[in-house]
Amino acid sequence: MRIVKQNYIISFVVPLLFSFINMAFISESVFAEGKISVTTKTTGGLRTMTFDTPEGKIKIYLPDDMAAGDTISGTVVAEPSGTDAEERRENTDELNGYVVELEVEDKEIGETKISEGKLKAVSIPKDLGRGTTKIIISDSKGEKVITADIPIQDSPHPLQYTTPPSSQDFKLPYIGQSGEPVEIQGPFDGAFDTTVVKIGGREAEVLAESPRKVIVQTPSDIAGSTKIEVLERGVQSDGEFYIADLAIPVKEKSLDGIWRTKSGKSSWRASQDGQTVSADSVLVSKEDQIRGYRPNVNAIRGRLQGNLLVGQIQQFFLMPLEECMAMCPSQCEQWNDLKLILSEDGKTLKGQIQKKVINTESCVVIEFGWKPWTILR
Repeated sequence: MRIVKQNYIISFVVPLLFSFINMAFISESVFAEGKISVTTKTTGGLRTMTFDTPEGKIKIYLPDDMAAGDTISGTVVAEPSGTDAEERRENTDELNGYVVELEVEDKEIGETKISEGKLKAVSIPKDLGRGTTKIIISDSKGEKVITADIPIQDSPHPLQYTTPPSSQDFKLPYIGQSGEPVEIQGPFDGAFDTTVVKIGGREAEVLAESPRKVIVQTPSDIAGSTKIEVLERGVQSDGEFYIADLAIPVKEKSLDGIWRTKSGKSSWRASQDGQTVSADSVLVSKEDQIRGYRPNVNAIRGRLQGNLLVGQIQQFFLMPLEECMAMCPSQCEQWNDLKLILSEDGKTLKGQIQKKVINTESCVVIEFGWKPWTILR
């Protein structure tokens, strides 16, 4: 098997809220007193299923890379509705009696009450056959009120960690957003009980976990430079971490102009219209061409919100175009995620850019990570 590593370097950033949201499906089912709508959103490694019930919302958080043979964990949250405290209390009691069940081919593989809040160490069968995987929600009387399909890869995931973890195996992010989920990739075991993540010295809530990643909630009351720590089965990894708080007002700055790498050998011409940012590559060094950048293309698109630039950068597969088109045509040209923080003086963008490992037999991206990157004006 040939594996090609794509190492991407942060360059510019694009819209945070619009570029990472993928609406997987929306379905509806009839409830005894009305309709329950089901919305699934996949972003940042996390699959969020939201069930709108007459008593409020039920949210289920799962990893987005679930596959046959995995052990996974997830979180269940109730958000009661109501016009006053008494009504919300009644709806809370009703929702807490609901039961969430994961089922494969009519066989239960995991279950929890909403009041317990966690789906822990659920084992997905290695052979899923032709059956479907479903989430079933039942009310406090045991009556099924809704069933929704869950997309699960029906064969084992191509990325399998077969040796004990080391601290270098964990791919820690450099940037997160206050109050939002953040993804950490590495050799996890899919069980919450063996995983601890701290941000700013404080233990963060683990929302979902698979054998390849964990997604945690970034604290909403911490902003700026801090530290992120991971402890998985006794192995620790830590690094610097910046939390962007979009609620904190910052002086508006335009990103118009020429931005260069620290070496000055590669550059991009940026233009900004409102919060929308676009940049064309001007000069690209031989080193950056090897990394997949090309000159004279629209290379960056994104959105600046406060001091956070979130978006994507264009890169090309690291092989001759003819060979790439013959092997993996869908991977020859890619838009890869990036996040950058604008300095107070408006002269530096610093953050992270996505890097990928691609299996050239299946043309599937089997591993993601982040690489630090800085450009200067």
